[in-house]
Amino acid sequence: SASAGIPGYIDSYLFAEKAILRKKALKTSEAANVAAFLLSEQSSGINGQSLVVDAGMGLNYFDADIVQKAVN
Repeated sequence: SASAGIPGYIDSYLFAEKAILRKKALKTSEAANVAAFLLSEQSSGINGQSLVVDAGMGLNYFDADIVQKAVN
């Protein structure tokens, strides 16, 4: 992605990957599966919602306690 050229971005991304509960980033196929579900009849009851699909990376992974546990 274009943001990969930002100094420190890759290190921050790799740290975030270690800090999230599942210890791995979101795969493209996982995001695609969510999109396919939302386009399917199975999601017909979902209306006007926001859905964050980021494997937990959007959670506060810079929390001091989480940072300490991730680096130890």
